[in-house]
Amino acid sequence: PCFLCARLRRKRLFEIAHELGCQKIALGHNKDDIIETFFMNICYAGEVSTMVPAQPFFQGLYTIIRPLALADEDLIRRFVHQEGLTLYTNPCPSANRTKRQEIKEMLRRLYRSNGKIKGNVFRAMHHVKLDYLLK
Repeated sequence: PCFLCARLRRKRLFEIAHELGCQKIALGHNKDDIIETFFMNICYAGEVSTMVPAQPFFQGLYTIIRPLALADEDLIRRFVHQEGLTLYTNPCPSANRTKRQEIKEMLRRLYRSNGKIKGNVFRAMHHVKLDYLLK
């Protein structure tokens, strides 16, 4: 259901962008989302991939941009709190019982054990040694 819902939301975003004549769609994914997606794709899709800060779709007709891609989720939460902004809570009944939530909790435990892990994982996505991966 999460995959289907995400696909339907994205489809609707592209429809609205088309209706409004927009070519860029900004999403709020952050550094933590990128790392979580990386692990989800490894664990559940069997591939090494993640989201990127700018991603063209439909032969470049639209571009998804993620302006918060380099920002930590904690930093964004602190900013939201400091500015008195409303924090969006996903109303889906399955929101806290997903594979993404399991990955998030696994990563939280890893980060607690070593403060450098998060930065190292993020840096690793920029320093891929293809000669040392199976082909």
